[in-house]
Amino acid sequence: MGEVFAGRYELIDMIGEGGMGSVWQVHDRKHDRILAAKVLRQSDAGALLRFMREQGMRIHHPNVVTPLGWAGEDDRVLFTMSLVDGGAVSDLLRDRPALPPRYVAELLRQLLQALEAVHAAGVIHRDVKPANLLLAATGAARPHLMLTDFGIAVPVASPRMTTTSVVLGTRGYLAPEQLAGADPAPGFDLYAAGIVALQLLTGHRPDQIRRSRDELPARSPGTPDQLWRVVTDLADPDPRGRPPSAAAAAHALETPELAWIEQRDVVVPRRVQPVRAEGVQTAGATVAPPTSVTPEQQRAQVTTRAQHRDTAVGAPDPVRRSSGGRRIGLVLVPIVAIAALLGIWLPHSSDQGDLTPGGATVGGTCQWQDAGTLENDAAGSRTLQCVASADGTYTWQKS
Repeated sequence: MGEVFAGRYELIDMIGEGGMGSVWQVHDRKHDRILAAKVLRQSDAGALLRFMREQGMRIHHPNVVTPLGWAGEDDRVLFTMSLVDGGAVSDLLRDRPALPPRYVAELLRQLLQALEAVHAAGVIHRDVKPANLLLAATGAARPHLMLTDFGIAVPVASPRMTTTSVVLGTRGYLAPEQLAGADPAPGFDLYAAGIVALQLLTGHRPDQIRRSRDELPARSPGTPDQLWRVVTDLADPDPRGRPPSAAAAAHALETPELAWIEQRDVVVPRRVQPVRAEGVQTAGATVAPPTSVTPEQQRAQVTTRAQHRDTAVGAPDPVRRSSGGRRIGLVLVPIVAIAALLGIWLPHSSDQGDLTPGGATVGGTCQWQDAGTLENDAAGSRTLQCVASADGTYTWQKS
């Protein structure tokens, strides 16, 4: 058995590791299911605040992956999300230098629909790049792209939490005004989407694509005029030359010459294999049918909860760490204190799970690990949410 984080999440296999933390397959013991989990080190206050900001995301859309739940232990914080089994767009670029134009059009269309939902929620992602665009393992069928990693996302109206000299994001995908320290705006993400699309079409590195407005890479053979026009407009160094919104850019791609057709050139395989946690059945890695969502459907999905479909994936050999002396819950004190001082969101979980109806009562005690979860009240007439009180306790309140 692997390490059990916060008494609930068993760390099964490490999927990957980055500068700020690691990504694991975990067994959620409470709901007996396999999830992905990102474990972050609280190395500094800025990273913690950005993590808290990520947990505040309440965006539900088929092309966006947002956290399901969170927990804190010692100097680490873990948040869970649905598993996505086809790797990332960056994996496709390792498999081949460039993608067919129609395939790029489909990926871009789904990315723009994701950004429309994100921007409609008043959030700027600020780190759109191939590694943050996950893919379901659809094989040669229509791809299903999901935007993830909101670690440096920011609400449009929020105060700055970094000095003006600090630029967050990934070089090559940063809009010129973003590099210059401008206030966050949707144009940041639109520019990055354009650079990603040019990278997929041409195979060039992002920092070699467009250094000035008059500089463009050679157009790939067979690229339709409309696709090239939309992509180059998105990647315009001058924000005034970009489409006014993600929705407008997505609409410009709705032409017959860019409509999805069956193909066999690009295959999105299952990058990892399913694993079984001790005592839990791992479901088959099925995915929801990929779709391009209409603007009307998208706006509805931004404001209503989508059902999260958990797909099981595998990873490298297990990496186990000794648990040592745990101080479960101590991370809560700085989270609450910093949030109160700065007036930002507290982390919440979007994990509904399979809760027993009628188990919650207004004012009743709940566990801090369940903060943000929803459950029906005793009468079954309304849904309550586990929230933090001013005195540091957790109780069920009207959602």
